[in-house]
Amino acid sequence: MASDDEHIEDDPLERKVETGVIPDWYRDIYPDGERDGFYEKLGMHSLCYVERRKTQLVITFDNLAEAGHEGYDREAWASGFCNYNNWSHLGVFAQGPTWFRDARLIARLEKLRDDGFFEQFDHVALSGASMGGFAAMGFSALIPGSTVIAFSPQTTLKRDVVPWEKRFRKGYGWDWDLPYSDAVACINGAKVVYLVYDQFERLDNEHAKRLTADNVVHLRAPAFGHRTSLFLRRMEMLKPVMGEAILGTLTVERFAEMIRDRGSFWLYRSIMEHHLKQRGLEAWVPIMQDAFKQRRWKQRKADERAQRRAQRSA
Repeated sequence: MASDDEHIEDDPLERKVETGVIPDWYRDIYPDGERDGFYEKLGMHSLCYVERRKTQLVITFDNLAEAGHEGYDREAWASGFCNYNNWSHLGVFAQGPTWFRDARLIARLEKLRDDGFFEQFDHVALSGASMGGFAAMGFSALIPGSTVIAFSPQTTLKRDVVPWEKRFRKGYGWDWDLPYSDAVACINGAKVVYLVYDQFERLDNEHAKRLTADNVVHLRAPAFGHRTSLFLRRMEMLKPVMGEAILGTLTVERFAEMIRDRGSFWLYRSIMEHHLKQRGLEAWVPIMQDAFKQRRWKQRKADERAQRRAQRSA
């Protein structure tokens, strides 16, 4: 029979702590951590807050890729980005395709509002992708004057409102009669809503067309597909886009400049081929492929010339 000490050593959480595989937020707010904050478990959802500067709070929501992650090293979306910028961060976790339709979670966020939690910050931004983007727009209603950065979001999954949205069947069964269930009705109090989406992605574009308020800035990312945040990360542009949006300096023209080199990425070629085939334009695929190869060749030659110049000047 194992002793108590041996039982503790066999515990998987204990092993992870011993080997240092623990989330950064826990290092910040554990009993001997350097920062104030809190962690709360609310059924299928959790809240994790790390306090840094009071000038900026960023609230982020899980997307489907993060939802359900079972590791002890679970990080909230954009936690490292907020840490790097020394911004306070409230991460909202989901343990499934819930679209954050949960009365306990909503009540807790409303209590934070009623207790003046959000008012202690000079600026508040909410962000997320897809399911998380929906939540960022919806819960912005709790924080008038906030900034929203939503990547390829849904506006709602209410069947009578968007009967054409058939991609997320696991999300249909949640309670869509709860508050904040349609982003269109929730964003009016926001200072600005940055909406990043691929206008060629038909259903994402349908959601975007529902968002017609004057405070919505449509940032179109052609041939990025549904996973616009992933494409931006591949381009090493996700952090700059997020940063400029949070600071309020992002414009349509600036965004277009930031994604100008998208045609150099294989992901662009793959998604563009998909868009062309969906529209019955297969004849354009080889033309697009040739243009992509030429662009890559020119870029490679330009990089080689730059490298030679750097070597000569060294």
